[in-house]
Amino acid sequence: MEYIFIGILALGVSLFILLLVLAARSKSSRGQSYRFDSKGDYGEMCVSKILSQLSDEYLVFNDVYLNSNGYSIQIDHVVVSQYGVFVIETKNYSGDVYGSECARQWTQYLQGVGYKFRNPVLQNRSHELAIQEKLNIAKTSIIPIVVFLNGANLHCNTLSTVLYSNQLYDYILSNKRVMFTREGVERLSQRLSNAIVTVPNRKNDHVENVRQNIAERELQIARRKCPRCGGKLIERQGIHGHFLGCINYPYCRFTIRNTV
Repeated sequence: MEYIFIGILALGVSLFILLLVLAARSKSSRGQSYRFDSKGDYGEMCVSKILSQLSDEYLVFNDVYLNSNGYSIQIDHVVVSQYGVFVIETKNYSGDVYGSECARQWTQYLQGVGYKFRNPVLQNRSHELAIQEKLNIAKTSIIPIVVFLNGANLHCNTLSTVLYSNQLYDYILSNKRVMFTREGVERLSQRLSNAIVTVPNRKNDHVENVRQNIAERELQIARRKCPRCGGKLIERQGIHGHFLGCINYPYCRFTIRNTV
């Protein structure tokens, strides 16, 4: 009887130790799941959760990498539906955010200090073009959205759709004009899946490609060459002072403030 009791006690201790090990592994796993490389990654995760609440008629793609005309394109979210293809750029900024439709940069103010960042509306336009090319669809069937997490206080003068993350779900559902059949949605979804870059080092390749493109762009501007169409950049006078504009205006509307 004594041996039976000892055996039961030993089994109980073993089970207790096993539970402790499993709990430790679970805690470690949870820690890894919620470790983000940047605020941007966290913002994209938050928006992904919102999009996951959409019904099955909306096909959601997150963190999409594409190759378009020699350029690497990263799109935060693409939603394919009968009501259009939603191309979503996510921004995780706090404080006051000021921006306009065509400004090259927007400004975030934190405790009175301003920080510049790329105009997300213009940034998302390159994403629209890539999606239009890969899916071979009309521009009118693409619905671009710029989403800020709710920590931002937006002061934006834009015609494009710029909204808070808690508005995103309802905004997507508010678009009810049918543009594609259900079969068409499946075909577009498959076409996008086939175009997505899936190599393991795609993020590093994308970052390096962007750096090279920025360097090439700055070199072209320094040579007074339009990085958009290759035309000559000439000095012009505007209401805000001198700037460089493409000689091919209005076909090409590239401009940059002349700091020389």
